[in-house]
Amino acid sequence: MSVITDLYKQLFGRKGIADGNVIDMAEHGRAGGVSTGQPFKFTRKVDEKTLIDEVDSTTTYIGKAKTGSSTSDAVWQIKKIVTTGTVTEILFADGDENYNNIWNDRTSLTYS
Repeated sequence: MSVITDLYKQLFGRKGIADGNVIDMAEHGRAGGVSTGQPFKFTRKVDEKTLIDEVDSTTTYIGKAKTGSSTSDAVWQIKKIVTTGTVTEILFADGDENYNNIWNDRTSLTYS
């Protein structure tokens, strides 16, 4: 066998990879995943319901949740957009991007 083939088998063969840096390169340096054996990583698009509440000229709330969600369920990702002069700031409820807020409570949540 050639040197390249031997090196490839040593790095990516069934015996695994010995060097952690090589694992990072192999796993994250291309579209697929070595550990899964798939040449491509798969994603699935989830349809989202989006609500927009323009409170006034400086404050807007945007909420996203899985289609069919109730506004009283704790399944919403909520952003608060605040404009002060020429600066627009986008803040998240609870300071994170999690889908665990209630849309109906948007005005009383803490944003950062």
